Amino acid sequence: MKKTFLIIFFLVLSLNAQAGIVDDIKVYLRPKLIKVIGAEKTNKILGADPLAITMPSIPKVVKDAKSISGFGKDPKNKVEFKKEQVERFNFIFIKEVFEATRKSAASDGDISKWMNVLSQNGSREGVYRAIVLDSVYLGLENYETFLSDSSVAFTLDYLSRYLDKTVSKKALKGANFYTVKRDITERSLEVMDVFLAQDGDEIYDWYALMSAKLATDYPQAMNNKTRKDTSAARHKLWAKSVPDQFIKSEMIIKLHRVFNTIQG
Repeated sequence: MKKTFLIIFFLVLSLNAQAGIVDDIKVYLRPKLIKVIGAEKTNKILGADPLAITMPSIPKVVKDAKSISGFGKDPKNKVEFKKEQVERFNFIFIKEVFEATRKSAASDGDISKWMNVLSQNGSREGVYRAIVLDSVYLGLENYETFLSDSSVAFTLDYLSRYLDKTVSKKALKGANFYTVKRDITERSLEVMDVFLAQDGDEIYDWYALMSAKLATDYPQAMNNKTRKDTSAARHKLWAKSVPDQFIKSEMIIKLHRVFNTIQG
């Protein structure tokens, strides 16, 4: 596979092509080459990535996850869709968030209830929090479903990499799987709220790097083309084209799906 990519690349460069075409091919080849030969060798062949994204400093979170102090503030990205599009997107979100959090399908009653909430300007984050704080999810947290070794390793890495937090491996060993994935998701939402209050691209960079890493390491957890994309640059472009709540809901679903995949 490595040899094939290199042959394709050098054949392309040998053509008398316009610079823009070569640049587009580099964007296409870069993530594929990184998978085969690593980032360092890829940069030697293709040059430094002009679209490289660096991880922003993880902000300190001072508010409680259940605080309503941030409610009512203007969204960072004011994107609007047609009503029928919003309804379709919301329907898909509700089905996916039930499956990702509880590992079970939403009933017709669940879908109707939460579609109604979202149609009345409820937030996707609010729907998620209600689902993981209800009696059904509480029941899952009361079962002796402990984190697997793989889930412990993932949790430690995610906390350090994306939340700038540390916890002892010993503390996680006896922790409930459903409690941990809810807690990590809520901590991520808190960090996202701080980023969203900032003027720069920090939220998009954080989300893009997280999404690309999860897609690279856990492709089996991703169930569509956009989620499977290993390009941080393309994840950033997507994040900047959708409402804030869509970025949050994607993080929620991806993180829960990865946990589910690792835990088995």
